[in-house]
Amino acid sequence: MRVLFSAGLGMPAVLRLVLLARALQAAGNEVRFCCPARARYRVARAGLVPVLADPHQFSRAWRPDLVVHDPLCPDSTAMAAMSGVPTVGYLPYAQPPLSPRPTVWIDPCPPPLRARPEPGAWHVRCDAYELPGKPVPRPAGLPLLPRVCIAGVPTGTRPEDRRRARLFQRVAEGAESLGLQLLVLTGDDHPWSLLLPGCVVVVHGGDEGVVYAAARFGVSQLVLPAGERERRAGARLEQAGIGRCLSDDELAGDPSMLRLRFHIAELVNGGRVLPTAARLGMAIARMPPPADLVPDIEALMR
Repeated sequence: MRVLFSAGLGMPAVLRLVLLARALQAAGNEVRFCCPARARYRVARAGLVPVLADPHQFSRAWRPDLVVHDPLCPDSTAMAAMSGVPTVGYLPYAQPPLSPRPTVWIDPCPPPLRARPEPGAWHVRCDAYELPGKPVPRPAGLPLLPRVCIAGVPTGTRPEDRRRARLFQRVAEGAESLGLQLLVLTGDDHPWSLLLPGCVVVVHGGDEGVVYAAARFGVSQLVLPAGERERRAGARLEQAGIGRCLSDDELAGDPSMLRLRFHIAELVNGGRVLPTAARLGMAIARMPPPADLVPDIEALMR
């Protein structure tokens, strides 16, 4: 049977879909993968066939039996809707998906982080395919000092990017002033299984990929939200008791170093946050991996 995957612009979404695509291909299905040009190398290295042609034209010519797509990408959603075959969509974390609804939702979000469960969704562990594209700053062994990972530091030249980069820098300075070990990452494609063990806090902007990675490894989180979607993500972490999200007032201007130090120290020193994050990581480990969904997905094509 033929399965067409269609991912959006975000690398974390691509890498999550890659795991399911590999599992379906290993079960004997013919798989093709539509994705942005910058992700095709990752897809090919994962042993899959990336689509080089226009996705809509390819879908009409190839005629898949099923489409698995990113429901936050308009092009992917439109292609899935026009395919005329069963569709599977990964339920987004903190943003309403586009219409129309797929035949089946797959929900990778750990239940404590899902504000309103989707009836009938298939739950799956929030894994993502890892393939380092270049050498990564892998820390050696367990740290003697608590380690703080800062991920998603903006690298753009817009005033907003520079302002947010300064905010991340202030957080890094606050962590260093507390005598903590720092691991600073840029970009959106990281081998989390190498980087997160040994970390006690992950500081990020609310990106879904980082939220899931930190939750999977039982690490507490500090969110510096870039917008309303990221603010909702951070609020859910606070409600679940595994993190902290800075408010608009705390983000305005040049945030107080004393307040930043307080939030970091609060997360590092535990309280209820560290054990709650660790318990969530253990609960996620017991969730079904993407490969367990293959029989149910194949049943949709019969």
